[in-house]
Amino acid sequence: MVVIDQGIGEVDKSGRLKVFPTRTSRYRIVAVGPGGNTEKTVMLEVGGKTPSIAEEELAGKPLAERFAYSIKPVFFPYDSSDLKDEAKLTLDGNIRWLVQPENKSLGVLLEGHTDERGTGEYNLALGDKRAQVVRAYMIAHGVDPSRLITVSLGEERPFDPRPTEDAYALNRRVHFVLLEDRAQQP
Repeated sequence: MVVIDQGIGEVDKSGRLKVFPTRTSRYRIVAVGPGGNTEKTVMLEVGGKTPSIAEEELAGKPLAERFAYSIKPVFFPYDSSDLKDEAKLTLDGNIRWLVQPENKSLGVLLEGHTDERGTGEYNLALGDKRAQVVRAYMIAHGVDPSRLITVSLGEERPFDPRPTEDAYALNRRVHFVLLEDRAQQP
């Protein structure tokens, strides 16, 4: 169990959650499990530098782990491929990480997903449109197009299979998959 104070409460066991405080806030995170308890306090500064995990905490971690921590999915409204402000903020963070010199040789697969509503054909087309919109945004903001491949999976790989509005919202996304390091190819 992972619990975050400030009225957030219990969250997914990964402890990852998007919050949008209007002022600088301190969050206390407590994880309880069979191995014991652990606690961490995180300060989110509003109006300052975007908070991120300390570089030394990620140093030496495998590339796949650094990618998974740094690159987040982008979510869409129902029946839409429009990038809302929150999606653009997520994309901007992904782009900042991808254009760092040490990451410029990485390829990324952009998977377009939908919820289960709609026909299979319609959902594949909408998933493709979402992936293409994300690709175009990334290219316009400095990512080399040769690093980006798109695919539509439609409704085939839901993040959350429950037939609820919350699950549908999680399934309407573009998911980022790390491809091989192009600099290491023969």
